[in-house]
Amino acid sequence: MKQKRIKNIKYLSLSAIALLSVVLFFGCLGFGKDEETINPTLQQVSKCRELMHLNPSLDITPLGYKLLASGIDDAIWFKFRADTVSLNEIFNLSTIAKEFSEGFVLIPEKGLNWWDVVNKNFIGGQVSLPNSKFMNVGIEKEMDGLIIYIFWFET
Repeated sequence: MKQKRIKNIKYLSLSAIALLSVVLFFGCLGFGKDEETINPTLQQVSKCRELMHLNPSLDITPLGYKLLASGIDDAIWFKFRADTVSLNEIFNLSTIAKEFSEGFVLIPEKGLNWWDVVNKNFIGGQVSLPNSKFMNVGIEKEMDGLIIYIFWFET
């Protein structure tokens, strides 16, 4: 009887420690909140400029922004119009545009109407960034500028 009681106490202690560990682990992760807008704020645009290595002097008009931050890894969809026709003026890193080719296809995002990439072939490609971050870039040429779609994500 005494051995059974000791066994039950050990089991309860281990269960309590496991439950406490799970609560502390998930409480410390600090997942963010998801956001989506067709009118990104200056703060959201600044975040994109930094993470996506966009040229800080590039004149852009934001057309859509979605942040998925409620998981372990973040992802951002960003669409904007740039007042340039030169691919080399878009990014800070000169190596980014060198990785682009014609006929790049982006994956549609369900329920994201402004991310209108279905049946479009872009100039673009997938770019590997520092610290296990990546982005898929699709560029549409217009008469007086570019429409740029970027899906940025971390792994």
